[in-house]
Amino acid sequence: MDILDKFFALRQSESSRLLGLETQRQYSERWISIRVIYYMGFLIYLAFGVVATMLWPYLNALDPNAGKVFLAYVFGIPAVLQLIFSPAFGWWTNKLSSVRLPMAVLLVAFIVGHVLYAILECFPTNRKYILVLSRGLIGLSSVSCTIYRAYMSSATTIEERTKAMSYLSLAQTVGLLAGSAMQPVFSIFGEHGFLAFGTLRFNMYTSVGWFCAMLGCVNLVLMLPFIFKDHNIAVREAMKVHNTGLCNDLWKSLELRYFQIGLMCLAFALQMFVYSGFQTLLSPVALDQFGWTNEESLFYLGILMTAGALISCVLFLLLDPLCKRFGETNVLVYGAMFALFLSQLLMIPVGTQTISESVDSVNGTIGCPVSQEWCQSIPPVSIAQFTVSYTLLCVSFSIGTTLSQAVFSKLLGPRPQGTWMALLTCAGSAARIVGPASVTVYVILGTYWTFGASAVLSGLIFLWMWVYRNSLSPTQPAPVEAAEELKVLNV
Repeated sequence: MDILDKFFALRQSESSRLLGLETQRQYSERWISIRVIYYMGFLIYLAFGVVATMLWPYLNALDPNAGKVFLAYVFGIPAVLQLIFSPAFGWWTNKLSSVRLPMAVLLVAFIVGHVLYAILECFPTNRKYILVLSRGLIGLSSVSCTIYRAYMSSATTIEERTKAMSYLSLAQTVGLLAGSAMQPVFSIFGEHGFLAFGTLRFNMYTSVGWFCAMLGCVNLVLMLPFIFKDHNIAVREAMKVHNTGLCNDLWKSLELRYFQIGLMCLAFALQMFVYSGFQTLLSPVALDQFGWTNEESLFYLGILMTAGALISCVLFLLLDPLCKRFGETNVLVYGAMFALFLSQLLMIPVGTQTISESVDSVNGTIGCPVSQEWCQSIPPVSIAQFTVSYTLLCVSFSIGTTLSQAVFSKLLGPRPQGTWMALLTCAGSAARIVGPASVTVYVILGTYWTFGASAVLSGLIFLWMWVYRNSLSPTQPAPVEAAEELKVLNV
């Protein structure tokens, strides 16, 4: 309860007040704005979670001839657009004194994309291509992840940043959970639904679009100047601590440690790559290794994924006290990177028994298919291995993605971080695009190669980070010879 009280409280702590960086009113305004960012992170991930399993039946209903191959374009276009546009929006954000305009543009894209998603039946032809356009606009709106990460870096002090980043990750995870939980709610409208205003069909698919568009409009209102106010307290803190009055002098004095920054980028990308690949492999592995039917796979994997999401939520709440107790770098290296290595190592099968194929009178042949020749020579992965591995992966992903962003931000110092955060987003997007290719490796070469390669890769990155763990601390400036009139951004 103390954690929740601190989250909702807008009272300035005594340690914050003694820094003399802001008044109680400015403190309240700053944390109201940060909570708007939490809501935006929640919204972006809710929109993804609520349509994840609906896209294929919706596409099939819109165009029965589209086929599953076209579904890859529908799923892939958001990540591609995020990869393309993140650098441009990051650069644009650096040039402005406020993140409000880029955020508003992306929210408009979010709203238009979901409205388009809701009215697809109004188009007589080319519905599948308009669906791709809709998903593309929604993917463009996900570029906001770059901007709100950059804003969180400037709107928090060094002490606050890890906690703020962990709460942002919590908001995103809760959004994903809420999206998945709301799918049964929208299903009550059925596939046919009803007509509104004589032309607009309101059913289990289109209602999702209208719902997300409405939440997007709420977010757009929250970005208005009387609610959301830009605060660059990171610059104020650095200028006060290092006794300089000019932002440019401060930024020039801060050495960019490219090796450590690149290492954090690599750690973030590795987490995204392994997690997206494992998520893609969940169903194939469960069906092949355990001989489950499709229904059993959906049921048990649903329980496992829900448990993993709840573990993530708990970790996000505990991350700040854990870092204060054991040190941020230690939690990142051991709690994230070593756990990632163990999660992949545990998926390597052991024993001499081979995977057996079985026949079910209702579902036909189940288990590892004969077409995968490796099934006849490689032992199966046990359910215990699978469960423990996925749990460790959830622990690693929750800690790793949050702390790698926080450490990345602190290594950059108080300089504008729009372009740098775009680099981090691009690394994650590229990893999410490549990660699902693990399925191809699994089908052709089997579990030894798939999880053995992941274990070697994550083990090497873990050792690399362990060696340089003491250098992953916030950057320190060289002495500034002269101070000019105080110039602080975004006052």
